[in-house]
Amino acid sequence: MTVSRSRFGSLPDGREVTVFAIENASGYELSCTDYGATLVSFRAPGARGTEELTLGYPDLAGYLAGHPYFGSTVGRVANRIGGAAYTYAGKRYDLVANQGRNMLHGGPDGFHARLWEASAVERPGQAGIVFHLLSPDGDQGFPGRLSVTVTITLTDANELLFEYYAESDAVTPVNLTNHAYWNLAGAPDLRRAAGLPTADDPSTGGAVGDHVLTIPATGYVELDAEQIPTGRIVPVDATPFDFHAPRRIGESIAQAGGYDLSYALQGGEEVGMAGGDLRRAALVEEPTTGRSMEVLTTLPAVQLYTAEVLRGTPGRSGQTHLQRDTLCLETQFQPDSVNHPEFGPIMLEPGEQFRHKTVHRFSSR
Repeated sequence: MTVSRSRFGSLPDGREVTVFAIENASGYELSCTDYGATLVSFRAPGARGTEELTLGYPDLAGYLAGHPYFGSTVGRVANRIGGAAYTYAGKRYDLVANQGRNMLHGGPDGFHARLWEASAVERPGQAGIVFHLLSPDGDQGFPGRLSVTVTITLTDANELLFEYYAESDAVTPVNLTNHAYWNLAGAPDLRRAAGLPTADDPSTGGAVGDHVLTIPATGYVELDAEQIPTGRIVPVDATPFDFHAPRRIGESIAQAGGYDLSYALQGGEEVGMAGGDLRRAALVEEPTTGRSMEVLTTLPAVQLYTAEVLRGTPGRSGQTHLQRDTLCLETQFQPDSVNHPEFGPIMLEPGEQFRHKTVHRFSSR
């Protein structure tokens, strides 16, 4: 496999932005850009031909206009930090709030809004892009100079790999993830633009309501009214949040009030900064196309999000998206772990390495 590159646009300061493209032997196609180390497109073959499975934009202008982290690498700390502050070793660190009084996905100028250094890597049976970023001391309020490397790879085994590496010269929280939005039946905005049917009723799960989901979780993180963890991990048994056994996403979505919560994966309590063995985080199956996506990770948690506030967001086709058009499965540490040490370690120390991996395995019948 080879990596091709082309111009994606330019930033207001004149810096050029590049998009990288890879196709494997089975016809899966990956596109990424160095703006935000972003997954721009993931196209998969199937009975109806090759279809787009993610949300995004055809050029840089859509990303610069503002978007809900379509395919972005988010950090320095993914998910929410309550009160946009934390205390460590007796010192308080005030961060930049960007969701009310809280911080979301690393702040308004997080890693999703940076131009990363990028280089292509080509090996037998796989090809990828290595993105690198230096986050300075004080970035969005976080201490320490953080060096971050994210590698996004497509293999001939139909795997999409995200590998995360970071080092810091001072103790700092790190929680990196990719924020791709998936619909295995095909991106709904493109289907609507082509006059193809989509399920649009959010009470039955919208366009992802018939996706069958499995999450091998021991519990989920209880949230307050601001979606900040209370500190409790609640058992999933006998709740609308239970996906131990395969179940349609739309089956209990009305009872759940939609899904935007973090699951504690089995064995996740033993995970530290250096990662470990891959474990299954989720399996998604789409019955009409026969496509499936298995997500495996070395991280201890996965955030399920069914695009609860997506309605009205412009799409790749010019069509606007609807609520529950798509789903995210963001592998990560638990949200607000800086304020809840009971969730496990999230602080990266000098001389230590943050090293984690997430794999998406695709298949179709």
